[in-house]
Amino acid sequence: MSLRINKDNIFFILPEDRYSVSNRIDKHMAEDFTLHVRAKINTDELKNNSETYIFARNGMHSGISAYKDNESYIHIIFSWWIIDKDGENVYKSVPNKIEMDMLDNFNDFTMICDDKKKEIHCYINNKHVGVISYKKQERHIYENGFYWFGCGSMMCTDEYKQIGDFTFDLAFLLNKKIKIQEVDDIAKNYNKSYTTKTFYGFRKIKDDFYLKDNLAFFCDFKHQTRYKIWDMTFSGNYPQIYIEDNIYF
Repeated sequence: MSLRINKDNIFFILPEDRYSVSNRIDKHMAEDFTLHVRAKINTDELKNNSETYIFARNGMHSGISAYKDNESYIHIIFSWWIIDKDGENVYKSVPNKIEMDMLDNFNDFTMICDDKKKEIHCYINNKHVGVISYKKQERHIYENGFYWFGCGSMMCTDEYKQIGDFTFDLAFLLNKKIKIQEVDDIAKNYNKSYTTKTFYGFRKIKDDFYLKDNLAFFCDFKHQTRYKIWDMTFSGNYPQIYIEDNIYF
């Protein structure tokens, strides 16, 4: 089954080399990147007039969030913090109101960054819904920043944690931009085409997969233990459960 993530069950990925066995991935979103998340929003558990994060880089949080307005409609917000020409921080976002028939289903959320063109293209269920443009500006790269699932960050005051209630199915991140058609192919066919079985039926990215060296993580949330999600890159960059005051276990 997929994994429900909420206030009692938050997961994150450390950004740095851990025990000299994991790859350092804090800069995987610093230039070109492709982020893909498949999740279901548990709307009844979200409060009106509140924004909660499906996926975030922490600090001044950037990523993919869900906002429930005062009329209980859900909006998906793709966002990034930008540094303008005067050195000021500017929040840029692409908001999209979600159709009611989407709320009880898993949906695909994708961000594809073309850093040369200074654009982040945003997709819902492979449909292009907007662009975050930062021409003649720079993006925050979140060096040393964690990767959070289900909140903005747990390492801050309560008002900025922005904890949600979501059921996760799949997530992967590349330090490379690819076409949305490629994203869709990988998301649909990774089990039969791009991975192979290892012990206990867990799957591992094939050595000849053409994007293997670009992956920060590739997680099927149905493959899990109580404390961590199986990472199919086999690089040690797995989502682990957040335990207060004990993030390096």
